[in-house]
Amino acid sequence: MADARALADQGIQLLEAGRYEAAAMAFIAARRADLDSPDLAFDLGLAWLREGRPRDALAAFDDALRLGGENADLLCNQGLALFDLGKTTEAESFYRRALQLSPKHPESANNLGVAMFRLGRCAEARELFMLAVSERADYYDAWFNLRDTCAELGLAAERDNAASMVADLQGHHT
Repeated sequence: MADARALADQGIQLLEAGRYEAAAMAFIAARRADLDSPDLAFDLGLAWLREGRPRDALAAFDDALRLGGENADLLCNQGLALFDLGKTTEAESFYRRALQLSPKHPESANNLGVAMFRLGRCAEARELFMLAVSERADYYDAWFNLRDTCAELGLAAERDNAASMVADLQGHHT
């Protein structure tokens, strides 16, 4: 298990450095040493998702879920992988499950809002983006999405407020 922990730590460092494929390789090696870890499966899924490999990410997230790792972050990322694969309805289901587990999970609210916007359900999307920014006031993507949704709905004052927040956060967003 010590080898798995060292490899996982290396994978996390690589993930934080933006070296996603190398991080995935470290997590794969760690998983060989600890096949029953939902955390290692989740970390591998994150690396693949950030590498732009949603199918591989989804497989890793499915492993994490099978190993007993169900939580809002896992379900949200499963939804994101599905969304990236064009499976909006399936993604919606995972985002909603994440919000059932953690009703104020900002990433799940934002991502579900994006799915609702794509489906033309702008009023619902707006509510979800508002939930996301109420939970995380510095959530650039959610403010950005709220701005565009309010513009779509013709809510000029809300759009302007969200646009102001986007401008304020612009320098902090990476």
